Amino acid sequence: MEDSTIAFFIITVTAVIYSATSLYVTKIVGNRKRVKEIQEEMNRVSKLLRKTDYKSDAERKEAEELQSKIPKLMSESMILQFKPLIILLPVFAIMSYLIRSTFPYLQVKLSFSIPTFPYYWLLLRFNFDTFPNWRNEFGTFGWLLLCVVFSGIVIQVVVDQIEKRRRK
Repeated sequence: MEDSTIAFFIITVTAVIYSATSLYVTKIVGNRKRVKEIQEEMNRVSKLLRKTDYKSDAERKEAEELQSKIPKLMSESMILQFKPLIILLPVFAIMSYLIRSTFPYLQVKLSFSIPTFPYYWLLLRFNFDTFPNWRNEFGTFGWLLLCVVFSGIVIQVVVDQIEKRRRK
């Protein structure tokens, strides 16, 4: 096998492993179940607040109590959602550095083009003339990002379907 083929498979497998690990860490550290409970509670509180007329003092007090819960719930939800990033971002940074330094010259050419976001968006110089930037050729880091994103989506969909079947 050629070196570029080996690099292609190593990067792809590494991305799939990272995506699966990311999902697992998010589930354990981020406590997705609690985040869902918080979202449901916030939706319930919002519905109650929309239905309240605020005509009587009792309704006003109840509405104020419910509104005082929302910032606490939002704060807890944000913390739970960002906790996994403490683990995942450094791992991704190290992994991408190792992949780029191991396979610096890899070029993956796809038979189709996909829209990408130009790097200068990060520099806040957005230009509508170049959006979307359709590409079919990716370097090491670009291929790693594509594999992480798409494998993450596929793994998430599969896990969600398995969980739905278990609930039934």
